[in-house]
Amino acid sequence: MIFRFVKDSIRRAPRRKALLIAAIAMGSAVATSMLGVMLSIGDKVNRELRQVGSNLVVTPSAAQLTGGIGSQTAAAAAYIPQSEVGKLDNTFWHLNFTGISPSLLAHDGATQIEGVDFKGLGQVNPAWVVRGHWAVNDRNEKNDKPECMVGEGVAIHNHWKQGDDVTLFGSTFKIAGLISSGDDAEDRVFLPLARVQELTHRPGVIDRIDIAALTKPEDAFARKDPKAMTPNEYERWHCTNYVASIALDIEETLPGTQARAVRRVADSEGKILDNIGGLMSLITLAALLSAGLTVWSLTATTMMERRGEIAIMQAIGAGRGMVATLLGVEISLIGLIGGLIGATAGVFLAKYVGQAVFHDSIEVSPVLPVLIMLAAVLISLAGAAQPLRRAVRLEPAVILREGV
Repeated sequence: MIFRFVKDSIRRAPRRKALLIAAIAMGSAVATSMLGVMLSIGDKVNRELRQVGSNLVVTPSAAQLTGGIGSQTAAAAAYIPQSEVGKLDNTFWHLNFTGISPSLLAHDGATQIEGVDFKGLGQVNPAWVVRGHWAVNDRNEKNDKPECMVGEGVAIHNHWKQGDDVTLFGSTFKIAGLISSGDDAEDRVFLPLARVQELTHRPGVIDRIDIAALTKPEDAFARKDPKAMTPNEYERWHCTNYVASIALDIEETLPGTQARAVRRVADSEGKILDNIGGLMSLITLAALLSAGLTVWSLTATTMMERRGEIAIMQAIGAGRGMVATLLGVEISLIGLIGGLIGATAGVFLAKYVGQAVFHDSIEVSPVLPVLIMLAAVLISLAGAAQPLRRAVRLEPAVILREGV
């Protein structure tokens, strides 16, 4: 009986049924695409944000200690053996590192010099604008002079340009490129790390490691003191790629070092991701709410037109529960069809958004379309609840007497 009723009912007023299905499908499509992108957006946005520089800095833990230790011990403690950098590959989160840049700071008079691995420096700071080309760590095959990079500020102050020869620490270097970064890097000269170690008589040591890592934005749980956590909480915290948990992992792998977050970068990442997630959630909510209001409007009109049919059903013995069940099954089926169409379209829309915005593919979990179809059925029932409630409460005698 239910099947016959639903089949005959859907065949009537096909345009209105098509409008209902279309409204639910549009809401479901937007919800699927937005949620699909949002659920897989974290790493992709993080990779985009990794353009702004390192979000972790590793320094010697004893670099700022004064007094109480011998001068030779203090000097040794102020540096990190360069051989320790390779141990970063043994950290739990090493696959999250997108760039590692060891460095050694020095001064030639008033000029700030930084010895770097140019490959790592470029990986950590891909957004830097370079006029010329990146220097190489070894001597250029076409030129026996080692290359260097110069910040725009230093270049303007000294009237240097790309291709010039400059003398630093008594050695000649060729300027491979000029760096425009918008920060204090523009006031430095970057030389090959090995040359700075040699020229400053500090072989095999560095005093800083800049790391760009993919991290999860900090929440209230991330800010808890690890010492006050239960074992289960600590395990969850340690196995989540918060910037603080990655820093602790680095310190455990490199004893004698201090790893800290670059808060300007890490906090900005969290705010941007939170804002993007909030915007997509708002769009999803608006789409589903719009679909629900459309269902309510069209169902209210339909119930008014079908008062006579409902009255006859009640007059021949159908209870209010039976009538509500028949009409609810009809609405649920419409919601399921609309949800199926919308979820399918939403998967393709999510992939399009991924390619258009992030230039990468979006993988939508197969669970999401199922949940969206379930949500479409629930929203359809919620939108139709008030009109159905009013319809089943009508007195059949009054409706039939009116001849409706």
